[in-house]
Amino acid sequence: MKALLAADWWLGRVKLRLEHLPTAPWWQRALALGALAFVLSLISWAEMLGHYPNTQQGDGQVFHEMLEAVRVSIVDYHELPLWNPYQCGGAPLWDNPEGLGAAPVVLALLPLGTTIASELSYVVHSALGFVCMWLFVRNEIKLSRGAALVASAAFAFAGVHNQHLTGGHPTFAPYLYYPLALLFWRRAESDLRAAVGLGALVALMMHEGGTYPLPQLALFLGLETVTRLWPPRRLLPIARAAAVVVVVGICLGASRFLPVIDQLRAHPRQLGEEHDAMKWQTVWDAFFARDHGRGVVGQEYAWTEYGDYMGPVLFVLSVLGILLGGLENAWMLVLLGVAFALMIGHFGPLAPASILKAHVYPFKQMRVPSRFVAWVAVFLAAYAGVAVDRLRALANRLTPGKHAPEVRAAILVVGLLGAADLMAVGIRFGAQFFNEAPAGHPPASPRLTLGGKDMAAFIDQPRQHRGRVECWEEWAFGVGAPLWQGDVPQARAASPKAVIRSVDRTQNTFTVEVHASAPSRVLLNTAYDRGWTSSVGTVVEKDKLLAVDVPAGDFRMVVRYWPRGLTPGLWLSGITVTALVAFWVWRGRRRRALPMFTL
Repeated sequence: MKALLAADWWLGRVKLRLEHLPTAPWWQRALALGALAFVLSLISWAEMLGHYPNTQQGDGQVFHEMLEAVRVSIVDYHELPLWNPYQCGGAPLWDNPEGLGAAPVVLALLPLGTTIASELSYVVHSALGFVCMWLFVRNEIKLSRGAALVASAAFAFAGVHNQHLTGGHPTFAPYLYYPLALLFWRRAESDLRAAVGLGALVALMMHEGGTYPLPQLALFLGLETVTRLWPPRRLLPIARAAAVVVVVGICLGASRFLPVIDQLRAHPRQLGEEHDAMKWQTVWDAFFARDHGRGVVGQEYAWTEYGDYMGPVLFVLSVLGILLGGLENAWMLVLLGVAFALMIGHFGPLAPASILKAHVYPFKQMRVPSRFVAWVAVFLAAYAGVAVDRLRALANRLTPGKHAPEVRAAILVVGLLGAADLMAVGIRFGAQFFNEAPAGHPPASPRLTLGGKDMAAFIDQPRQHRGRVECWEEWAFGVGAPLWQGDVPQARAASPKAVIRSVDRTQNTFTVEVHASAPSRVLLNTAYDRGWTSSVGTVVEKDKLLAVDVPAGDFRMVVRYWPRGLTPGLWLSGITVTALVAFWVWRGRRRRALPMFTL
């Protein structure tokens, strides 16, 4: 009892301070919220940070190599990160659907070093997830700040995010934006600023390689819309908001959308049939297993694809939140049910995941339905916060006056302990995945070549200016091309009719001096892709190898990789940014807009 009284006294002081926060300027409240989110995120990633300078295991290695290719392209070659010559003999970088070469958070951190940028990006994204959930539950569900703290921590540090990120899937970080996207969409019906905000969020997710989070977001916002179609007079405002979101999202993200769409058209993803359905034991373990091996009995995928540890405390709070506030938030309950059904997977021919996989693009080219657990995490965390507020309200009505403060304090403390348990399990889970060797500092070769002696470790090959012909990257289609290895010229004449006098190579270009006595073919030591162009002759594919058919003569030929659609995409993105900034400045001068959200 003494402990509860002490906790109540401290919580009372905190509440007293929080009650006065709205009188502070909005930027001070925003800074306070951001600082809280960042500190909690640092704690949740403590094990990862403690293992620095070790690097990440599993798929984290291929994304580390990708980021190192981005850094080397900018720093060493002073080029945009468009082509990755260090993987599979050459692969798209900017227009890779899961590429990180245009991710704003990572690019901002990259000057600190590739390892630090990779790890701090997880910290930043978890903090952003906390803020996104805070804004959602404070504004849409009207939770108190104490309940919002529980819900935000329960979502931002949930097992689904922790396990995907620690398992080496940084392109799943945009799942953390889901609560803000949902808030924007529900507000967009009456406030077009929210529609613009959602469009900007869509563009951000595209730039961060969110090939799974983005289509799933479109699906769930569409399903959420169904819950608001009555009365019919709402249809026009919703349609207007949807148009704004689509236009802003596509135009602002055009520098990534257009090149990636071209890649997807040129290389449709060929996946076999999928039959994975979560067994009930797997569902139980997903939310309650504190430790788990990599394999999952009876399932197709590794454990990181299923786990969403919440722990018994938060899960019970979520159930109580559904019982106490489910009807008031019935739309959330409907979406939670749909999300759960999708998460379970292919449990029958009429299962939602089976219908999407069989009939709906782009879900035909996607797999692992258990990834829909990200939406389950949104609603379970929100209902945990609902439970905290509803139970504290019940305490006021049912508990004798002098004991009500202790009961209210106890309820909040229980919620915070559940969040602390969630974070503790995540910290321990992350300890398994950051034990690979640190990045090295091999001397850079004077020329960019493939293979050869004394190759550095995989993640250090871009720094060494040496590429490998072996593949880890999924979005690469030059496997088996007749590439040549070693410190040798990176261009060859296919016949004696042409002589290569010199060749200089960067990540995105080949500059070749050619003497051709007759029309000839020049072979270049990289995989072919549609984005390659040449200042002389015609680019062709020769057994997956990049080649150029050149005319007779003496000339200097520049062959450059520039993703198809990138030029109009950059123009469209740039014009959209300019237009949005100009509109905001003009609107701000005309009138002082009311804030969209409560902090």
